[in-house]
Amino acid sequence: MIFKKLGLINKNQRGFTVIELIVAVAIAGIIAGGTATTIYQTVSGNARNGSHMTAVRQVQTAGYWISRDAQMAQPPVIVVDDGATSEVEVLTLSWVGWEYDCSGDTCVDSHKVRYTYDAASETLWRLETITFAQYDSNGDPVDPPSPQDSTIFIADHITAISIPPMVDNKLTVPITASVTSWVGVAIETRIYEITPRPTPTE
Repeated sequence: MIFKKLGLINKNQRGFTVIELIVAVAIAGIIAGGTATTIYQTVSGNARNGSHMTAVRQVQTAGYWISRDAQMAQPPVIVVDDGATSEVEVLTLSWVGWEYDCSGDTCVDSHKVRYTYDAASETLWRLETITFAQYDSNGDPVDPPSPQDSTIFIADHITAISIPPMVDNKLTVPITASVTSWVGVAIETRIYEITPRPTPTE
């Protein structure tokens, strides 16, 4: 009685019907499903693009270093894996660098670069040894310093790399990187064709 007197109850007031509730829930479900699909596609697309760009960068980095060293090599020496360990010595390159002024004496630097591929961890490493051969003004050798070694990590996610024999003085190096993520596997393969510098003649 009190609610009636206060006008809080309206006999003509109606609520939602069952059909209206079903339609409202269906529309809300469609909107939520579309939103979730859009979010998933955006996130998965970003993850897929990120994985592919990672694979591209790893292949490019490996290709850059091998191309750089192979162009300096005189001539490149191919090392065949003996299958003893998972670490494969892919390529060994050597060259003689520029002459240096060593306090009136002549210094010649020789470089040896060795690439090692570890199939278990899918990593590529580069070991460089530089030896300075020093000669005095009479052309007599001076005791050179100890060779300087430096090892650097080149690339990750490398799943395949091979160095076939040179053809027509050209080194062909196929490199493949694979990056696995929750959206799948991104694979990038590039083939680098490198022509070493000519060996100087006397």
